[in-house]
Order: sequence, then C-alpha cells, then structure tokens
Amino acid sequence: MKIGTDGVLLGAWANVAQASSILDIGTGTGILSLMAAQRNHNAVIDALEIEEKAFEQASLNIQNSPWKERITVYHRSVQNHKDIDTYNYYDCIICNPPFYNIDTKSHIKDKARNIARNSKTLSFDALLECTKNLLEVKGSLSLILPIAEGNEFIFKALSQGFFLTKKTVVIPRVGKAPNRFLLEFRLSDSKTIENKLTIRNEGKKYHDYTDAYIHLHKDFYLFL
Repeated sequence: MKIGTDGVLLGAWANVAQASSILDIGTGTGILSLMAAQRNHNAVIDALEIEEKAFEQASLNIQNSPWKERITVYHRSVQNHKDIDTYNYYDCIICNPPFYNIDTKSHIKDKARNIARNSKTLSFDALLECTKNLLEVKGSLSLILPIAEGNEFIFKALSQGFFLTKKTVVIPRVGKAPNRFLLEFRLSDSKTIENKLTIRNEGKKYHDYTDAYIHLHKDFYLFL
C-alpha cells in the first residue's frame, strides 16, 4: 500500500503530543503510528489492521523504525479489540477511515486498498461505537474524510454524544474548492475551533506547497 496525502495530513495534524496511549485504527502502512511516535516520545501505541498483507507491511515498517519498542501492531479489527485482554483505554484515537458506501463499487482494483477504502469493513456507526468504548473520558478521536462523508460523520457523531472540538477545511490548491475535513471529536463539551489549510499554491508545480503546509509537515519531509 502506498502512503497517501490523507494519512500524512492526519499524522501531522492530530493532537497526539500529550497522549500517553494512542490507538491507530486501520494502520495500513503504519504511517500514522510512526508519525505519532516521532511527535510524542513517550506514548505507547497500538495499531490495528485487518488486511493480512497490510498488517505484514506495517509490522515490517515499524520493526525497522526507531520506535519499534513503543508500537504494537495487531492483526484484528477494532470491533474485536476490546474482546481481547491486550486492549487498553486510549488518550487519543487516530483513524483514516474507509468511506466508500457499502453499495458503491470502487474503481480501485487492489484488494488491500479496496478494504481500506470501503465502509463495509468499518461503518461510521461502528467506528463511533468502538471509539466510545475505548476512549478515555478526556480523550480525542481524530480523522480525515472527504467533505460529504465528513458532514455525514459529524452528524452521526453529534447524535451519539460526541462534541466536535476542531475542524480544519483542507483545500488542495489555491483557487480550488475544499475536498477534505480534518476532524477532532471528544466526549466532553467544548467549543469548536475551525480553520483552513491549503496544500499547494496556485502554480502548476506539484510540490509548490504553501507555507502553512510546509510548517505542518517540516519534520516529516526531507525536501521541505
């Protein structure tokens, strides 16, 4: 599986600095766990992955990292996580969730990527229910979603007792329409902080990143 912009955005944006325990749901390549470990030098991180090859890749990536002693990869779904003795309650849960509708046929031919993108493997309702069962009282859930799916998730989360504490509207390029939300939820009441992040400047160069994007990702890209 390739590392996508969504995962890198969420990994740099999510509020993980003060967490002592972090859960990464659907870790894929392990990128979110690795970025969380780089940003937080003390947290213990559990990473979950249901697709076998992705689990093997994440395990290898993490084993070859400087943070292998603090990250554990489990070949299981979050729905089954609390039924096993190794689960914990978490200060922070991070997830780049699947968002294709169950009945929608994805154009992606790769099986692993289809599993990662298709909400049949983890519906929004299931994700919220599992998060509520696994999150510390003052903990946070951070995720990234396309605009339409993000609005749907916000509606479901609010109806299940979550509070939207932070929303960043992601704009792919200057002059373009927003295409993503970065979202943070908590179980305790709090005001919503809203802002915007534009990834690229108006020019046609692919790597012509904005100052805001560079500042957010400067610790993770060698060429920024």
